[in-house]
Amino acid sequence: MTKKIVALILSPRELGNCEILVKEVCRNIPEEHKLELIRLTGKDIKPCKGCYACLAKGVCHLDDDFIAVAEAMASADAIIIASPTYFFGANGMLKVFLDRCMQLFAAKFSVRGKPVINLVTAGIKGEAGYSEMMLNSFSLILGLKLRASEVFYGALPGEVFFENDAQLQRAAALGKELFSDKERVFADWACPMCGSDVIQLLGRGKVQCAVCHNYGKIDKNGEELKLEIELNPDNIFFTKEQAARHGLWLQNMKERFMQLRRKLAGLTAPYKDQGRWL
Repeated sequence: MTKKIVALILSPRELGNCEILVKEVCRNIPEEHKLELIRLTGKDIKPCKGCYACLAKGVCHLDDDFIAVAEAMASADAIIIASPTYFFGANGMLKVFLDRCMQLFAAKFSVRGKPVINLVTAGIKGEAGYSEMMLNSFSLILGLKLRASEVFYGALPGEVFFENDAQLQRAAALGKELFSDKERVFADWACPMCGSDVIQLLGRGKVQCAVCHNYGKIDKNGEELKLEIELNPDNIFFTKEQAARHGLWLQNMKERFMQLRRKLAGLTAPYKDQGRWL
């Protein structure tokens, strides 16, 4: 059966590094498949207004391309996301799109459980910043199953593979991971829950994974570091049950606002004419 892969390209460059990376990965997928590409930067995705109307009515009042993209992702057997690094982070359209995903809590379709591979490009080695973390966090929040994430270096269009067989081979190897049944194996110093190597130190030996937001501690065994993380019961996205609970909380917040809106308006009114809008 032919698999359907939907790739989100977060670079405006045609045949840029993100695009050719995705296509090289797909050239090496052993399963029969078809590839559908979405250049997210070329779509009309308006910023979320935080009105919660989508939670009450199931439909966002913003008329744009969001639903078409979300439905394409939901119809896929697997997803690939590729973003360049801009000022140490992923293309801002990723966050704009994610903010609109609030309406998925009320939608009749979901992307949860679909395998995903995340690809990041950066012009200077070691300067990818938090781009990979942004893509992985995006995937976790939507409930995607992260099969792999990699950073590739190259600034000019096509440079990611220019005289660089090692990166070409890395991309090819990823193709075999997308539909693999093998469980991911993480390094001892990475989060055992999601594989992230970005950890927030909270003091008194306590740490929190910056991607999956679960808590734990760091143990030192000789010269080696080992990260021990446990599921945070107050997490809002890590499991299907937690995400459903958060969706209910959002809906209750809308109802609470309707109950308190007159009192809240009385509190905010004195601030109305302060300052000058540019």
